[in-house]
Amino acid sequence: MELLTVASEASVTVSGKRNGNVKVALNSNQVKSLQAGVHADGGGLYLVVRESGDRVWAFRFTDLDGKRAQMEFARIGDRDSAAGDVLTLSSARNKAREYKVALKRDGVDPRVKKRATTQRGKTFKEFAEEQYPGWCKGLSEEEEKQWARSIRDVPSLHDLKVHEITTEDVLEALKPIWSVKPVTASRTRQRIERLLDAAKALKLRTGENPAAWRGNLKHLLPSPRKLHRKKGHRSAPYTKMPQMMTGLQYDGGVAARCVEIGILTVARSQEIRLMEWDELDFEATTWMVPAEKMKIKGELEPKPHLVPLSDQAIEIIRSMPRTGKYVFPSDHAETHQPFRANALVGSIERTGIKSTMHGCRTSFRNWGADNKNHNFRREVLEFCLSHRIGDEAELSYWDSEMIARRREALQAWADFIKPRKNTSGEQPPERKRPKLKLVQFTKSPSPNTRPRRTPSAQRAKMRRQPAKVGDRRF
Repeated sequence: MELLTVASEASVTVSGKRNGNVKVALNSNQVKSLQAGVHADGGGLYLVVRESGDRVWAFRFTDLDGKRAQMEFARIGDRDSAAGDVLTLSSARNKAREYKVALKRDGVDPRVKKRATTQRGKTFKEFAEEQYPGWCKGLSEEEEKQWARSIRDVPSLHDLKVHEITTEDVLEALKPIWSVKPVTASRTRQRIERLLDAAKALKLRTGENPAAWRGNLKHLLPSPRKLHRKKGHRSAPYTKMPQMMTGLQYDGGVAARCVEIGILTVARSQEIRLMEWDELDFEATTWMVPAEKMKIKGELEPKPHLVPLSDQAIEIIRSMPRTGKYVFPSDHAETHQPFRANALVGSIERTGIKSTMHGCRTSFRNWGADNKNHNFRREVLEFCLSHRIGDEAELSYWDSEMIARRREALQAWADFIKPRKNTSGEQPPERKRPKLKLVQFTKSPSPNTRPRRTPSAQRAKMRRQPAKVGDRRF
């Protein structure tokens, strides 16, 4: 039997005996004999007698929003039932006192506490595992894994009932990871906040969100931005990018081909690792990156991103064998699956150039800004990096893909880092060789060595010396 109702005071009649200025509490005989109506006992406890003769206990209170409410929570009886839906007068008073303390001290709405007691409540871990998989639908596979890691990082919340979680509980769960990995901890806090907001929407809890940052945890935890001074991704000067591409040519692994395409298309690591054959259009020489793989800055909702492919990129992609849905499957895994991000970084390190996949995007942006031959527009370069720039009004009128301009920029970038092979049969123009001056080289004698005498000079010296006994000159 569900005994959860809310009624205004104007819709019921409240009766209760008074002894002077003091309201007299009900006794056990009155509980059984009072006529239809609502009869006060004190402390927010009321006996509701219906016309049908049903008698139930109700608790009146002012909720967290400042509104008066009434909640029926049990039937009257001579003994308490094991389920708690039948209570005696003394047990009903204890239950009303419990609701009152929870409301004033902990900010827990009695209706939520009653529902949690009736339904035995859900733990934080149970509720989280029910909710976040649905939120991750349509997003990348990595999103669901990150949610699972966030839940795993707060084990102290796992067994707590959703309606019982307080700010102290959230603070205790976040402190062990807040200073060690502030960025991850900040995302974990955001996910906890979202889960508790969902629990409130489903009437599983009430009151303020204990995981909220503003006006709450902001005053209890140091700012994650101060703990984590963000450093830019390690990037190489764009003048060294041709050297990097040459080094990748000598690497026969699939990861090296994946890195080459990533550099030529200036795509993010996740987008290039998860490239599928169905996303490619060889006739139009384009690659359509699905929205769930995208992370476009400046857009609230990711959209598919069309990437024009250079001649060098098409040549590399055509050289890959088609063994499954992924263009660049891992050559170390037993099953057909994409590479991990570390595999691409390892391929770059083997070239001797210090950079990351994201750092190669920085190299492209610097090259485009410094290039005087083409003078690319800023919007074109940012669009190549899947960045949308401009305010909301400008973006609402701008829906062009800028394919021709982006193709020109990416082809010029490809020609710079990986010049196209000469397949026309024409001889390349002769290079002008610098004229070299002939310089005569003479070796100067060492100051510590005497010049070697010629044989004629040696004979002349012997003639000037007097003859000695045993001399063979005569």
